[in-house]
Amino acid sequence: MSDAQEITGAVDDDMLANYLHSHLIAASSGKHLFEEATKVWSGTPHGPTIERLAREISEDRDELERIIQGLGLDLPAYKKAAAWVGAQVSKIDPLNPGHSPGGHTGQLELESLISAVTGKSLLWETLLILSEDDVRLDAFQMEHLHDRALKQVQDLSDVMRSTARGRFHPASAKNG
Repeated sequence: MSDAQEITGAVDDDMLANYLHSHLIAASSGKHLFEEATKVWSGTPHGPTIERLAREISEDRDELERIIQGLGLDLPAYKKAAAWVGAQVSKIDPLNPGHSPGGHTGQLELESLISAVTGKSLLWETLLILSEDDVRLDAFQMEHLHDRALKQVQDLSDVMRSTARGRFHPASAKNG
C-alpha cells in the first residue's frame, strides 16, 4: 500500500492481534533479560538505573497484556507456550553468560537491551498512529508509553556511553 492511498475502515483485528502477540512474546523475554541485567549491574554505579528500568519494563509488559485483553485479543494457548519458552531461554542470559558488565559481552548486552526497548517504543508509536482509526486505543496512553520508552532508551544509552570506553581497554577486557 502506498503512503498516498486512503485508509478506510477499521483496524484488522487479526493483523493487530498477531502484531501485539509478537510484541508480548518479545516483552516477556525482554522482562527476563532486564532481570538478568540487574544481577550483572548490581553493586555498580549504574545498578539503580538498571533496576528501575527492569521494573518499568515489567510494568510495560503487563500494560501491553492489559491492552491486548481490553481489545479482546487474548494470546492463544500455543502462543503462551512460545512466550514461556522464550522467557526461559532469556533466563540463561545468552547475551552475557559471564554476567559481567565489562568486556564485549557487557557491551553486547547493553546494545541488545537498547534494541529491545527501541522496538517497544516503535510498538507504542504504531499504536498511537492506529489510535486515530481505532477508538479502543487510548492515544494519551500510547503517547505516554512511547515517551517513557524513549526515556528508557536514553537512560540505557547513557549507561552504554559512560561505560563503553573502559570496556575495551586491556585492563577491563579481562573481565568480559
